[in-house]
Amino acid sequence: MKLRQAQTSATYILPDPGELDKRVQIRQRVDTPSADMGIEPTYPVQFYAWAKVTQTSATIYQETAQTDNAITHYITIRWRSGITKDFEVVCGDEVFRVQRARDLNNKRRFLLLECTDLGVPSNSGGSSNGNTLFSR
Repeated sequence: MKLRQAQTSATYILPDPGELDKRVQIRQRVDTPSADMGIEPTYPVQFYAWAKVTQTSATIYQETAQTDNAITHYITIRWRSGITKDFEVVCGDEVFRVQRARDLNNKRRFLLLECTDLGVPSNSGGSSNGNTLFSR
């Protein structure tokens, strides 16, 4: 009988190139102090990518919400290095905060971003200094 190494992570089916059908903006958010003692977001790194955006299941959402780290969407893009929790993904009018980035099957071909939906930016109730408020 042949001994096999235990599988420690799931094997994912890599997406077909046609599945990356949403044009998203990926940007690094850096909060800087503003003149009115608040913060103002700046985006020193911004680029566009084709992505596959899917919503997580209710079970995944519930399990991650209990740890105050709710994952609402999976966003798959082609491999990029350096994407961390400091990044946001803008898809249409919605903004998602990256919680984790995973290399699918350790192939360096696709990157799975586990994200939290921040909602749609709105200026209601905010000041005119560029602070971003999110509403659901």
